[in-house]
Amino acid sequence: MNLFVFHVLLTIAWGFVTGSFAFVNLLAGFVLAYIALWLPSRLWGDVKYFRRLWLILRLIGIFFYELAISGFTVARMVMTPGLNFRSGIIAIPLDARNDFEITLFANLISLTPGTLSIDVSADRRTLYVHAMATEDPEADKKSMKEAFEENIAEALE
Repeated sequence: MNLFVFHVLLTIAWGFVTGSFAFVNLLAGFVLAYIALWLPSRLWGDVKYFRRLWLILRLIGIFFYELAISGFTVARMVMTPGLNFRSGIIAIPLDARNDFEITLFANLISLTPGTLSIDVSADRRTLYVHAMATEDPEADKKSMKEAFEENIAEALE
């Protein structure tokens, strides 16, 4: 059985055992189920799931960090009168090749304030992004790739 499915089933079982399906209780059950599955994991040799779970949680953390920083930056730009900024379209070369990775990358960019994914080239090698303020397009390109695309590839490998 897939470890993720078993993990979710253990979490649901925790909810039934405790009699509460509150978010905090299910989160505690998720953590306890993780520990219960991780302890004997060396016996069956499948430890990839546990590494992947941490990488996905890291990606979520990076997204929320970028969301907060971008939100404050856009708010400062909007609230500061007379501030000149240059918007533009940035062409980001893609290392991701499957549709899910490209879509996730584009959506994470669109969800951060100040940027919007516009299109993917026909050969699926370039993502076009509108940036509200881009002083250095190369630095912005590198920042987006490092923050999201590399972490997506690592988490989903």
